[in-house]
Amino acid sequence: MKRFLLILLLLSIILFPNKAWAVSKVEGKWEEVALERNKLLEDSGENIVVNYELAVAYANLGKIEQATEIFKSLDENKGKKVLKETIPKYKMIVEKNSNDIIDSNYLAFAYYIMKDYQDSKELFDRLVKLDSENIWTYNYLAVVEHELKNYNQAEKALKKSLEIEENEYTHFLLGANYYKKGKIFKALYHIGKGGKGVSLFLN
Repeated sequence: MKRFLLILLLLSIILFPNKAWAVSKVEGKWEEVALERNKLLEDSGENIVVNYELAVAYANLGKIEQATEIFKSLDENKGKKVLKETIPKYKMIVEKNSNDIIDSNYLAFAYYIMKDYQDSKELFDRLVKLDSENIWTYNYLAVVEHELKNYNQAEKALKKSLEIEENEYTHFLLGANYYKKGKIFKALYHIGKGGKGVSLFLN
C-alpha cells in the first residue's frame, strides 16, 4: 500500500509539475507553535500574548474558525493594550532577521489589529514572497489591501490564492471585494462558492 501511494505521489509530480502545495513552508513550525501555546494555556491559564500567538498559528494552518474566535476575544481594550506593548519585541526580532516568517506574521497581524494597515501591508507583501505557497498569507494581504481600499490589489492577491488552491474562504473574500468594486454578478458568484466564509463572517 505504501509503495502504491508513493507511485501515485510521483506520478502526480510528473503529470502536474506546476501544481502548488498550498501549505506554509514552515507548516511544521506553526504546528509546534500551536502545540506549545495550547500547553502553556493549559498549564498557566489565560495569557493574552500566548493566546494571540496561538491565533496566528491557527491562521497560518488554515484553522480559520479557531483563529477568528481568538482574534475576536482580543478586540477588547485590555487585549489591544497588551498587544500594543508587545509590538516592539516582534519588531526588534524582525529588524534583526527580515526572513523570520513566524515573527513577521506576529508583527503583521498585530499591526492589523491595531489598525496600522500600511505597516501590516508592507509585512504581508514581504511574507507572500517568503512563504509563497501559503494561500492564507495571500488572503490576509488581500484583507489588508481591502481595508486600505486598494481593491484591485486585493483582487490580485485573492486570484493568486485561488491559483494555488480553491478555497471557500478565498471565494467569499473575492466576492466581498467584487461587491465593493460594484461588480455584483461576480460578487454573487464568488460569495455563492464561499460557503464556509459566508457562515463564519456573516454570523
